[in-house]
Amino acid sequence: MTLLEILRNKAFWAIDRYRGGKISKYFKLLKHIEGNNSVSGDEILSYHKEKIRELLTHCVQTVPAYNRLAPLLEQENPLTQWPVINKMTLKNGGDRYLSDAFKHESLIPMATSGSTGTPFVNWQNHDKKRHVNAEVLFYNGEIGYEIGRKIIYFRSVANEVKKSRLQQFMQNISLIDCRDLSDDGIRTKIRQIRKLSKNGGAMILSYASTLDAFCRYFEKHGTKEACECNVYGIISGSEMLKDSTREILSEAFNCKVLSRYANEENGFIGQDGIENNVFIPNRANYYIEILKFDSDKPASQGEIGRIVITDLYNMAMPMVRYDTGDVGAWQNISVKGTRRQAIGKFGGRRVDMIFDTKGNIISPHSITNFMWRFNNTIKQYQFIQQDKAAYRIRVNLSGKCDHELLVSGIKNIVGTDAGITVEECNEIPVLASGKRRYIVNSMNK
Repeated sequence: MTLLEILRNKAFWAIDRYRGGKISKYFKLLKHIEGNNSVSGDEILSYHKEKIRELLTHCVQTVPAYNRLAPLLEQENPLTQWPVINKMTLKNGGDRYLSDAFKHESLIPMATSGSTGTPFVNWQNHDKKRHVNAEVLFYNGEIGYEIGRKIIYFRSVANEVKKSRLQQFMQNISLIDCRDLSDDGIRTKIRQIRKLSKNGGAMILSYASTLDAFCRYFEKHGTKEACECNVYGIISGSEMLKDSTREILSEAFNCKVLSRYANEENGFIGQDGIENNVFIPNRANYYIEILKFDSDKPASQGEIGRIVITDLYNMAMPMVRYDTGDVGAWQNISVKGTRRQAIGKFGGRRVDMIFDTKGNIISPHSITNFMWRFNNTIKQYQFIQQDKAAYRIRVNLSGKCDHELLVSGIKNIVGTDAGITVEECNEIPVLASGKRRYIVNSMNK
């Protein structure tokens, strides 16, 4: 770390101590539960039971929408009878879902963009925000980050940026606009990374689609330019990170590449690191359920279902059994020799789940892994399900593409009776947020 980075680090912890040491306390909680391999399943069960009862008691006493649920607290496990909510529930319910234990002007608004779902504002109390601050330190720390070190954040900066220039300086964050992903745009970004990481190194936070563009550039021009960058870690979020992209970037920048499962309204839900895109849950701050699509009953082990979060520490707008709109399945994973439940078969947003011609859910990995074989001829693609057995593939080509081979391969995944059209285009546009949707379901739901 440079001298200025060390000073930032010391200043951050000094301010935290002055404010009561909350971030330090919550960071230690995360380290105990998620960084300590000796924590037993019984200890986690007891911890969740205590925190859930505290949360539900707070809800029935201070949240108008939940006052009527007080009788549920008499049950041994009241959460199983609690209603499942989603963005529309909170958006339509308005102030009824806000706790009257807080003054509205003291709360922190967290606005979701709605790029793949329904936008709304989630309100957080300051203590919840400190839990999220601790999550940033803990999960970024798994890739080598310490408070004060440089973070390079690729995002669309055309719109208003939430952090002021002073905040960016104090937190040592550099924002790089990710809209131009042409070869010249990538070349410019590599020069920026080289300059920003020169002293003390840097970690990169980015959407997966932006990292895909770097991957294509390296395949075309080689990785020599990246070797001069001092990047100690890369974390992808908000989109599915392809295995091939992870492998190429890890080799190009000579660093670890991880994928994260997080959202604006809650925080850091999980991160991979053992198996690609299999997310080890944050049990310290959330209780996670995977429920069936047609009922609020738990999905079986390995069965894809709705990811439902109970946020243990947002007391301002308690998010109890909040349907995130994401889908996945429980699977066992070994973490330092201990068996853990992790979120696998992650399918991203439920609104963009795709199905084969018989109505079975298709993993987006099956599409991305197949499309990898066309990497030399297809720069970008977008797979769209238009109807039960009708699909369209939009492709931005860099060479001659064998349409027949492409269609036959997709039919092997979705069904031989599928109707598939291929549409050539000049660009797959990104959303205002900087994300690019590779998998889209446009069926009339």
